[in-house]
Amino acid sequence: MPPAGSFDAAAAARGASLFTSKAKCASCHVSPLFTEPGWGMHTASEIGIDDFQAMRSPDGRYRTTPLKGLWTHQKGGFYHDGRFATLLDVVNHYNSLKSLGLTGAETNDLVEYLKSL
Repeated sequence: MPPAGSFDAAAAARGASLFTSKAKCASCHVSPLFTEPGWGMHTASEIGIDDFQAMRSPDGRYRTTPLKGLWTHQKGGFYHDGRFATLLDVVNHYNSLKSLGLTGAETNDLVEYLKSL
C-alpha cells in the first residue's frame, strides 16, 4: 500500500480508467500484480529501446515489469538501467512509441494511478 498522500487519488481514479482503455497498459500489465501472465517477454523493438541488456539473457528479451508496489521504486530511475528518470518519462515514451494520443492531463493521471498501485 503506498504511503498516504503519495499520490492524487482523484487523478489516480481517472488514470485507472486510462490504464485499461486508451493507454492499453492492461494488455501486458494484468491485475493483481500488474504483470503479464505466462511468458511475458518482449523484444527490444516491441518496447522501443536498445537490446544491450536483453542480449545478455538466454532469449534476448525483456520481461514485463510487475507494477504492483511501483511506489517503492521511485529512486534510481525506471527500466533495467534507469534510462527513464521518472514515471512520466516512461508514460511519455509509450505514448510516443505506441501513438496512444494521450494528452498532458491524461499522462499525469496515468502516472498518479501507477503511483497508487
